[in-house]
Amino acid sequence: MREGIQSVQRALYILERLAVSEHGAGASEIARELGVNRSTVFRLMETLMQEGYVRQDPRSKRYYLTMKVFSLGSKLLDQMDIRTSAREVLEDLQRQTGHTVHLGLRDLNEVVYIDKISGTNPIQMYSMIGRRAPLYCTGVGKAILAFLKDAEIQALLKEVRLTRFTPNTITDPGELWEEIKRIRSRGYALDMEEHELGIRCVAAPIFDYTHEVIGSISVAAVAITLGERNIEDYAGLVLEAAQRVSERLGAGPDVGTIRR
Repeated sequence: MREGIQSVQRALYILERLAVSEHGAGASEIARELGVNRSTVFRLMETLMQEGYVRQDPRSKRYYLTMKVFSLGSKLLDQMDIRTSAREVLEDLQRQTGHTVHLGLRDLNEVVYIDKISGTNPIQMYSMIGRRAPLYCTGVGKAILAFLKDAEIQALLKEVRLTRFTPNTITDPGELWEEIKRIRSRGYALDMEEHELGIRCVAAPIFDYTHEVIGSISVAAVAITLGERNIEDYAGLVLEAAQRVSERLGAGPDVGTIRR
């Protein structure tokens, strides 16, 4: 087993061991359980303390978890709670528009669809819960992307290849920045057949109690089912729905304010 992988496994064991121990643990105990020298445990503990996940009692010399570990878990719980908080809002939005409604969450450089309510039109788009899509070319994705910090967006653009899915996909970074400015200005994102031909979408961001964007809500439709209406006609309803969910998650009245 490579040393790097072994070190990660040992560090994870320590975190799990401390998580179930009310009275913490000493270096000798952990060294014995892992079958390693105490010096190895000291090195691992030093790293975990530097990163803020573990603390040492100065008198007993025993190690304990810090609240940083709790914050990771609570963030996941917050995200899992979004679906429950948003369900009633999604149902209202679907009734008001008649079109398919999606709830998406950011996962690194992608958006994951975590809930969906299908529209009433016999002609339906293909989408499913658990499906992933790029942030840069979908309505739900761009609504999240635009409200990230500039540094996060720049880092994302360095990692992600802007692949062309349709003739309407934005693949030039400069053009994407202009699109981001438009989204920030009006508060919502449009997908005008940028990811899939024939599918149009309007989406708005969802913010948590820290005012960080974490997801989005969208109304999506097969273009021919819109009739004489434009997908953007539903922007006001989508913005209102996203605001309602954000408030349920603890966001304040100035939610969505860009602070770069």
